[in-house]
Amino acid sequence: MTLRLYSHPYSGYGQKAATALYELGLPFELRLIQHDDPAVMAEFRAVSPFAKMPALVDTEADRTLFESSVVIEYLDRLAGGGRLIPVDPEAALEARFMDRIIDTYVGGPMNRIVLNKFRPEGQADDYGAAQDAEVVATAWDLLETRLADGRTWGAGDSFTLADCCAAPILTYARRLVPFGDRPLLKAWHGRLMARPSFVRALEDAAPFGDLMPAPPPED
Repeated sequence: MTLRLYSHPYSGYGQKAATALYELGLPFELRLIQHDDPAVMAEFRAVSPFAKMPALVDTEADRTLFESSVVIEYLDRLAGGGRLIPVDPEAALEARFMDRIIDTYVGGPMNRIVLNKFRPEGQADDYGAAQDAEVVATAWDLLETRLADGRTWGAGDSFTLADCCAAPILTYARRLVPFGDRPLLKAWHGRLMARPSFVRALEDAAPFGDLMPAPPPED
C-alpha cells in the first residue's frame, strides 16, 4: 500500500478524493480523522498544516499533497493520465473550470451555512447565511446553463475531475439550497448518484449516520 488518504468518509471533499480513487481503481489506506484524538490530529497536521481534508501521502514516492483538486490531478497522473483530467486542453480547461465553480461558489458557501447552524443560540449570522444561499443559487443557474449543450457529465461526455467534485458537494448543498426548477442539474445529479465510484464513497460514509444539519431534499 503506497497511498494513504487522511480524511473522514462523511467529508464532502474527502468523498471527492475517494470517488477519484475508486474511479481510477487505485488502492489506498484511509487514515480516519478524529478530532477528539490528539495523536491522530498531530499526525494529520504534520501532513496538512491547515488541518483541511483530504490530504494524500504517497509513501513510495515520499510525496505529500493536500487540496482535493490537486490530489486528484496527482492521482490521475499515477493512473496513467487522461482520465479525470482530459488530454485535450480545452476539455481539461472545462473540467477545471467546473471544478472551481463548484468548489468556490457551492462548497465554500455551503460550509459556512452549515457552520452557522451550529453557532450558539443568539449568535447565528442569518444575513450572511442568506447571502451564501444566494451565491449557491447563482451557481445552480450557471451550472444549468452550462449543461444545456447536451453534455452527459460535468465537463463533457467523460466523467472527470468536475464530476468527482460535484457528486458529494451537490448532494450536500442541495439539502440547504434546493435545485428548484433546474431539470438539467437534477438529471446530472441523478447520474452522479448512480456512478459506482460515488456509490462506494457513500457506502463508506453510511456507518457514520446522517451528520448533515438539514433534511434530505424534496425538490
